[in-house]
Amino acid sequence: MRPNSKPFVIPFLFMGFILPFYFDVLGMQLNGYRIVLIIFFIPAIVHWLDGSTRIHKPDILIICFALWNGLAIFANHGLARWEYVGIAIIETLSPYFIARWMIRDASAFRTFAVWLFAVVAIMLPFSVYQSITNTSLILDIFSALGQVYNTVQEQPRLGFYRAQGSMPHPILYGLFCSVAFGLSWYVLGYGKSLSYKLSRVGVVVFATITSLSSGAWLAIAVQVGLMSWKTVFAALKKKWNLLLYIFIGMYAFIEVFSNRSPAQIFAAYLTLKKSTAWNRIHIFTNATDDIMRNPIFGIGLNPWTRPRWMVPSVDNYWLLVTMRHGFPSLIFLFLVVFFVYRSIGRAQLTGKLASYRFGYLFSLSGFCVAAITVHVWDATFCLFMFMLGAGLWMVDAEDEATQQKADPDPRDMRKIRYTRFD
Repeated sequence: MRPNSKPFVIPFLFMGFILPFYFDVLGMQLNGYRIVLIIFFIPAIVHWLDGSTRIHKPDILIICFALWNGLAIFANHGLARWEYVGIAIIETLSPYFIARWMIRDASAFRTFAVWLFAVVAIMLPFSVYQSITNTSLILDIFSALGQVYNTVQEQPRLGFYRAQGSMPHPILYGLFCSVAFGLSWYVLGYGKSLSYKLSRVGVVVFATITSLSSGAWLAIAVQVGLMSWKTVFAALKKKWNLLLYIFIGMYAFIEVFSNRSPAQIFAAYLTLKKSTAWNRIHIFTNATDDIMRNPIFGIGLNPWTRPRWMVPSVDNYWLLVTMRHGFPSLIFLFLVVFFVYRSIGRAQLTGKLASYRFGYLFSLSGFCVAAITVHVWDATFCLFMFMLGAGLWMVDAEDEATQQKADPDPRDMRKIRYTRFD
């Protein structure tokens, strides 16, 4: 493995994520991060294939996921939506393979965590202002440079307005910010004091809270839960297997003994408003009917079957993927996530690398669970794809844990090998 100590694309990509203006070129909507993705798409693929890093199962599966999604759109719409297919493939593959190219060691991974935290911190003052005044300063400022996303106008929640940062919707903003939680604690905070860690995750939590999105809050809650489980059962070797068995048992119990499905219960109790929970239950019921009628290629971008009074949004990313592109799409994406967890979880890591692994997997877990309650698109979707590719360097980093560390923990001092008494 050839380390890459200068992940120069990451600053451009993450600053592009928070630029809110866009423009149209040949029927395609371009913005800051899409320009970066287009420019570096071919170089990222070339560096993935140049032999400097191993090819892993998720690499092949993510390509299958992107190509199947494009095939499903062609099957439903022909060439009429070619621009959508092109952008969708770029937004799926480019961030993933940029991460595979740029992040090949612990130093580059920390750079990723630093820039993710930085853009969350940059957006925080604008978000606080919007949550109090219902005015987005960042969108107003950039409106002078071109088209910007519309300010989302909704009724206050808990006495505050929903902040959207520089993104199209508060849900996307909150979920984007939540990813930085585990990474800030375990990566930025590695070897640091408790006050340092709390100050970093405090910024992330504050930014996430301003979105007033139950899905984003859920992502933080999942990460806190996993961190607590790790701490309480630190001495238990099979603690993660035990946690998995508990969830499987709970799911089976609800399925057998409850008069509602686990998905309905999940939607009912993990929302800020009862109307939202009720709407999500009906979304699941109606969308599932469309999936069963179109299991292979889905319904594409066609309207899904629902009562006229229901809004067209589908607040479940995994459900929407299946409805638009069919079961093969969901299977490919599920296998990507499964093999990422399986490969990284089995890697023999200690010290700093083990801490980085916890931060990565906990953050990814929060995102995956929250995606059950929200749809993911735009920069937040690209961050998800980037995340999937950002951790695979750990699979090939077993030996790095025994090498001299760039940032040694004072508690890990090596013993003197030779003395005059030998």
